[in-house]
Amino acid sequence: MLDMENKDLKSEEVNSSEAQTLEETNSEGKNENMQHFQEPQEDAAKTQENDGSNESSEDIEVEPHQEDTVETLKKQLEEKEREVEEYKSLCQRIAADFDNYKKRIAKDKENMYYEVVADVVGKLLPIVDNFERAIDSAKNSKDTNDELLKGLEMIKKQIDDIFSKLGVEPIEALNKEFDPYLHNAIMHVEDERYGKNVVIEEFQKGYKIKDRVIRYSLVKVANAN
Repeated sequence: MLDMENKDLKSEEVNSSEAQTLEETNSEGKNENMQHFQEPQEDAAKTQENDGSNESSEDIEVEPHQEDTVETLKKQLEEKEREVEEYKSLCQRIAADFDNYKKRIAKDKENMYYEVVADVVGKLLPIVDNFERAIDSAKNSKDTNDELLKGLEMIKKQIDDIFSKLGVEPIEALNKEFDPYLHNAIMHVEDERYGKNVVIEEFQKGYKIKDRVIRYSLVKVANAN
């Protein structure tokens, strides 16, 4: 009996020691797990702290650089705006010059046209003068054929129509005040019946185109005393 009791006691002691050992093992395991769990957190916290410290240091270093960049961009923008204004002003001057050039070319073409017409018409005027003299002679002759006179007058009308289309017109002179820019006085008389510098007779008809005189009128001028 005593032996059996001793065995039971020993068995309880062994179980007690095993339980203690197991408890200690579990405790160590928990500590290790806690340590493993805490280490990443500590590392993350350290990393975050390092990142924060790096960001603050970068902010301090970047701000002046950003200010320099903004100032550089402002200067570039001002330079581009100045260039745009210069190009705009240049385009306006070129457009104005081109507009003046077109007006000058149109004026030159117009002057050239009138100059050519005046030159050609001037060479034809002696023929027209003779044609008019022929019509006047036919009108004053008793032997004139009426059909022939009618034909001459129709041809004269065609000549006048052509002159009108070209812008050529006769200069009015008879009973008009003498104009040295249109008339050429070849005779002068004193006559109380007329006013001052009045054209009382036209020897040769004058012609003009626009403001250009093709041929001056040859006239007789009367003046009252």
